[in-house]
Amino acid sequence: MPSAGGEPLLEVRDLVVRFDSEAGAIHAVNGVSWSLPSGGALALVGESGSGKTVGVLSLLGLLPPTGRVEAGEAFFEGRDLLRLSSAELRDVRGNKIAMIFQDPMTSLNPVLSVGYQLAEGLRRHRGLSRRQARARAAELLELVGIPDPRTGLDAYPHEMSGGQRQRVMIAMALSCDPAVLIADEPTTALDVTIQAQIVDLVKKLQAELGMAIVWITHDLAVVAGLVDRVAVMYAGTLLEEAPVAVLYAESRHPYTLGLLRSMPSVDGPTHLRLPSIDGAPPDLRAPLQGCPFAPRCSWAVDKCRVERPSLEVVSPRHRSACWRWRELDGPGVTKEPT
Repeated sequence: MPSAGGEPLLEVRDLVVRFDSEAGAIHAVNGVSWSLPSGGALALVGESGSGKTVGVLSLLGLLPPTGRVEAGEAFFEGRDLLRLSSAELRDVRGNKIAMIFQDPMTSLNPVLSVGYQLAEGLRRHRGLSRRQARARAAELLELVGIPDPRTGLDAYPHEMSGGQRQRVMIAMALSCDPAVLIADEPTTALDVTIQAQIVDLVKKLQAELGMAIVWITHDLAVVAGLVDRVAVMYAGTLLEEAPVAVLYAESRHPYTLGLLRSMPSVDGPTHLRLPSIDGAPPDLRAPLQGCPFAPRCSWAVDKCRVERPSLEVVSPRHRSACWRWRELDGPGVTKEPT
């Protein structure tokens, strides 16, 4: 969906990603489309296995050997990322589009110093000398709040805390002033206090640097004050997309409603158990039939199980892939499905 301000900076159209396995093809991403305007912030939300990370990795040519893009387009600055050569994609990856990976301990090289790893991209994409790259790396560590950045340059990943390693990953992603920053669940392994610090840091840096952000998460609570729009994914499909305030107040998909109801509230009753979504995601080794959420959905009818709904316009900039979206009324809906 194009942005209200004109042509999107990054636009993904009908992306299809498959993985080869001994049991046959795994249908990881199934016709997903979304767009990101310059300076905008989009959250891709859904439980593990919904295709959030696989989708963005495919844009950057980072799929494992068993993965392949079967169909789709991904336009960035007028070029289709999925049609670029390896050399052309290397000039984009880490330079114009950068990524903060989920686990910094496995993403950082344990036998290379932090300074070396930060300087590598600067020398590759900016042509800086060793001295210039080291000086810029120290500035980046200071930017992301690493105490004594000069000493931090000579540290190895295992000598830093989890929060510090994540800050190093953010510094690395920002090193070449990217137009798009992809943050893949960067707060998952951190405690609540450090999570809040990382979220505040990303918000601050986006405001200062003007970059666009794609935030990948399973937690709707994290993105409430961080993004402009939310795209809810499930089983490799896009089920709902809306501005963040609209999604919270006027969700029109049972899966999104389930995610919202499972979030704890600071002013809610403390003696009640949080509701959960019964069941498990479908086996993606088989092609999807009908709505992928139908087996777990209390609103499902026979049509849902045999005919897959397409994204319908609920209101301007709000879309839902549900046959019964007109009967839903946001997170406060209390009536029983019929």
